[in-house]
Amino acid sequence: MDYSTFLNNDPLLRAGLTAAAVIFVDLCALVILIAASRERRHGDRRWAQESRGLMLVCGDTAYPLGAAEIVIGRHPSADIRFRDSEISRFHAILTLSGGSWQIEDLSGNGVTVNGKRIEAPCILRRNDVIGIGRRKLTVMRGKKG
Repeated sequence: MDYSTFLNNDPLLRAGLTAAAVIFVDLCALVILIAASRERRHGDRRWAQESRGLMLVCGDTAYPLGAAEIVIGRHPSADIRFRDSEISRFHAILTLSGGSWQIEDLSGNGVTVNGKRIEAPCILRRNDVIGIGRRKLTVMRGKKG
């Protein structure tokens, strides 16, 4: 049996099947959106626990540590960007591994932690002060919200 001929001869059936297909696709999309929303809330809680709720504070500006890798520099694609000629385009990178944040100098121009220049990746703790160029960023606990 040729279904296309059957459907062409009955426009009401064709419209009904089309409407049913659209409703089915809409329901599938709704289920996906609900599942994604639940997963995002669960992921946000998991991320807050993993990242330990830390942020960097420079003056009046707070930078939440909201990714597993955060690049600090002058380049437009840097996650934390400073327009300062003493800061390299890609000056430093923060990474989260095993529940600990660490910082690494990508520039060779120098990164300090608590006033001491780092030569290798350095684990960060709350209240550590990171020096990049003339900027001082303090590692702080973020507000729960």
